[in-house]
Amino acid sequence: MASSVIMPKAGMAMEEGVIVAWLKKAGDAVVRGEPIAEIETDKAVMELEAEADGVLLTITRGVGEKVPVTEVIAWIGQSGEIPPATATAKATAKAAATPAATKLASSPIPATPAARRIAGEAGIELASLLPPPGGVLHADDVRRHIRKDATPLASRIAEAAAMDPGAVPRFEGRRAHKADVEAALRSRTPSSGDPQATGDRRIPLTAIQRITGERLARSHAEIPSVTLFALADATRFLAVRKELNAEGSIRISVNDLVIRACAKALLANPRANAVIDGDGLILKGGIHIGVAVATDTGLLVPTLRDAARLSLPELSLRVKDLAGRARARRLRPEELEGGTFTISNIGMYGGATSFTPIINQPQVGILGIGALEERLFLEAGVPVVRTMLHLSFSFDHRALDGAESSSFIKAVKDLIERPLLILA
Repeated sequence: MASSVIMPKAGMAMEEGVIVAWLKKAGDAVVRGEPIAEIETDKAVMELEAEADGVLLTITRGVGEKVPVTEVIAWIGQSGEIPPATATAKATAKAAATPAATKLASSPIPATPAARRIAGEAGIELASLLPPPGGVLHADDVRRHIRKDATPLASRIAEAAAMDPGAVPRFEGRRAHKADVEAALRSRTPSSGDPQATGDRRIPLTAIQRITGERLARSHAEIPSVTLFALADATRFLAVRKELNAEGSIRISVNDLVIRACAKALLANPRANAVIDGDGLILKGGIHIGVAVATDTGLLVPTLRDAARLSLPELSLRVKDLAGRARARRLRPEELEGGTFTISNIGMYGGATSFTPIINQPQVGILGIGALEERLFLEAGVPVVRTMLHLSFSFDHRALDGAESSSFIKAVKDLIERPLLILA
């Protein structure tokens, strides 16, 4: 009996997913546990694995489609088996009613039925593809075109700006990403023949940006948030970091050291490492720090688990791994959950010195790392230059009062100013 492949629900907040790519085509043999598709959730791109052995009988939802969770997107069964008629008929009717599919079906370009189907699912004009010498377009020709041109997000942004994704400059032949398209748009020379260059243009929000915006708006509206600001003398802190990087094989960042300082400060201030639970507060047993990472598709916050138990080299390696896979959209859903506190660093980007971070519910606190700034001080009547680090701590006033919040940010500040304690 055929078994359905459904859009997975990766997290309680997930309501829909986007099909980024099908890794198998109808008729291909599949093995239980083998990746058959890539799915974009509001947090990451994940591989969807087959839950049964057999043959991929049919694909009912195409690349780029938004699909509600638990809805059927394909069927797996035995060779020659007919999938349930109702689901297949609905999918066929939907595809036939799609304007792009109708237009593609009438295209004069010679192509196999599989090539036409894949192009229709991806919204690609067959007329834009060059058939191989001798020439009929096959399914693999269309897949190569999809992979080489642009990511789904980059394609959507380019199309909204009337730009061909295939014409976007990119590195080493890889697909164009969001940043490539935006750079190409900035480099456009305005002309009277280009209405997009002088007029408004609409760029759709990604799923991550939309969901992040909704959550932050809810947090801002629901939480009685207060932000404290502090300046920490980071002169010795930076000197110690320089020595560590000169002697060790792992490059330690300012971010790594502040995360470790924060983990130690949370050990001493457990109310800051808590989550709101109805009318109560749960003091968390482990310190799991969410590290905000800017990506092409929006802000992701992977979780550094048991941060207080990690050595500095371990912490640094894990943060780099999480950040790298966040930018590549290769985080597992569980790596984006379970955080007990969050850190956001804008100091590395320059410009702003400090900011007011918004709390990531149901957590009760978030630490903002701002800019490093040289300032002139008098010590025993002698002018000296000190490098100061801007810090900001937003907290939920229901969970922490002024004294408790001040104790936490002071603990972070003291560790930065006495950096050898961070290493202990």
